[in-house]
Amino acid sequence: MSQPLTLATKANIDLEHSNEVIKRIYRQVFGNRHLMELDINKSLEALFNNGDLTVQGFVTALAQSETYKKLFLETNNPYKFVELNFKHLLGRAPHGQAEIQKHVKLMKDEGFESEIASYTYSEEYLTSFGIDQVPYNRGSSTMRGGSTINYTRTNAFEVGYAGYDGAMKGSTLLQSITTGKTPDITGRKGVGNGGSLTISWSSRRQIGANRRVAQKSVVSQTSMSSTIKSILAQGGKILSITKA
Repeated sequence: MSQPLTLATKANIDLEHSNEVIKRIYRQVFGNRHLMELDINKSLEALFNNGDLTVQGFVTALAQSETYKKLFLETNNPYKFVELNFKHLLGRAPHGQAEIQKHVKLMKDEGFESEIASYTYSEEYLTSFGIDQVPYNRGSSTMRGGSTINYTRTNAFEVGYAGYDGAMKGSTLLQSITTGKTPDITGRKGVGNGGSLTISWSSRRQIGANRRVAQKSVVSQTSMSSTIKSILAQGGKILSITKA
C-alpha cells in the first residue's frame, strides 16, 4: 500500500507537490487505469492548483464525471459499480449486502451524482481523510469498528500497482458478501465540464492554514441539488453558486 498523501502546502506555492497529489487522486479515483489525454480534466486541475478546490472537491468532481460513468457505471452491473465506489472513494469494501443494497437503491432513486456524493460528503469520508488527504486503501490498516473479514475483503480487490480496476468482470468480493465466507486473496493480481456549476461553501470543520476557508465543489447541473443536500447534512454553509 502506498503511503497516504496530504496536500500539506498551498497548491499555488508548491506546484511540484500539488502535481504529485493530482496524480495520486487520478490513480485512486480511476482505479489505477491509464487515462487518455481527453479524459484529463485541466479545468479542475487549474482550480486545484490555484487553491480554489480541495482534494475532497477534486475527488468528487472526477467521480461525478462522464469519464468515471463511462468506465465504471456503463460497463458494470449496479452491484459491481457500488463495490468500486466503496474502493475508490472510501478505501474499503462494503460491509455486507445491506450496505450494497442501500447504495443501489440510492442510485436508482436519486441518480448517479447522488450516489457519488453519498461517499465523498459522508461523515466517514471526512473522519478518514478530511478535505485534503487523498483517499487510500484502508484495508491494510486498522479501521475503527472493523473486523478480520472486512479487512480481508478490502484487500481482496486490490489490483496491485500494475493492475487496474475493470480488468476482471467477476467479483470475488461480492461472492464473499453473498456467501458470508472470507475471500481468497492468494490469486490476486497485482473530461469536459460543459454545463457545470461551482458551489462555494464553508465547513464547520477546522481545515487548517493550508487551504482557503471557502471550499468549492464543481458539479453538473443535475447533481447540484444532491450535492447541496450532502454539504448541508455535514453542517456546511452555501456561499454562492456560479457557472464553472
